[in-house]
Amino acid sequence: MNNLEKNDASAPLIVLFHGLSSSPLEFNFLGSQLIAAGYRVDTPAIEGYSFGGNASSWKSWLNEAISHVKNLQETESKPITVGGISLGSTMALAVASELNDILGVVALSTTLKYNGWSMPWYRPLIPVGMALGLGDRYKYMEKDPFGIKNPQIRAYIKRVLSSESISDVGGAYMSLRHMHEGNKLCKHVIKNLPNVSSAILTIHAVDDEIANVLNPQLIAKYSSAATLRQIYLGDSYHMITVDNERETVAAEVRNFLDSIYGKIKAEPHEDKILSPELQRFLRNVKRGKERK
Repeated sequence: MNNLEKNDASAPLIVLFHGLSSSPLEFNFLGSQLIAAGYRVDTPAIEGYSFGGNASSWKSWLNEAISHVKNLQETESKPITVGGISLGSTMALAVASELNDILGVVALSTTLKYNGWSMPWYRPLIPVGMALGLGDRYKYMEKDPFGIKNPQIRAYIKRVLSSESISDVGGAYMSLRHMHEGNKLCKHVIKNLPNVSSAILTIHAVDDEIANVLNPQLIAKYSSAATLRQIYLGDSYHMITVDNERETVAAEVRNFLDSIYGKIKAEPHEDKILSPELQRFLRNVKRGKERK
């Protein structure tokens, strides 16, 4: 168990899965905010999925994730919420589709289809590369924009990756096998979305360069979520836990958790799609009416 910090043992536990070939560093800010709000945060590493070493199969990733959460459930007094970012969000949905008593799913930059504007044209050829034996030999090197819209943060990440193999937004590279197995996990989750009945929060950037807004829309269309809250961000790219709107992300995740754990009364119509831009527009409309 890789807790960022331990609060009272009776505090609700949130399990967050990082992105493919990455590390829990992606949750440094979000985790600290949730801990300050009274939650406990667990950020497990998964062998063959996390950065470092050769990739294992997507089934072994999922089995380890399920086993990890199931073991935690046996000792927790309150139901667990799972979540993640990028393919970690996909992993969280997979866990929720398999286990009972998952209270909520926090799906950040969910990646069910790699269809963002920065995806290379040759990505559909991954099976060909695997057939040619390039699974562990070919490595896709991370490059601009590194999932970051903020130019200062992006420059910092670029400097870090020029001398180190891991940063707050992931590893310096990803093997072809990681990508191939990741695609299989995505297909599995899409097929099993109807089995996810937990409350779900999705937060997604409209300019996500890895996975466009079709991804959270697939969750809305096919899941059996008891409650669904969807938020779209207008000033971030894929790594929303690090980028310009990381504070908005942390606040919305905290509000969602407070709601499902009963700290505050759930807002009505939580199945509506919300975004900061829409909220600003509605506030301006309301002010206009008040002036009249």
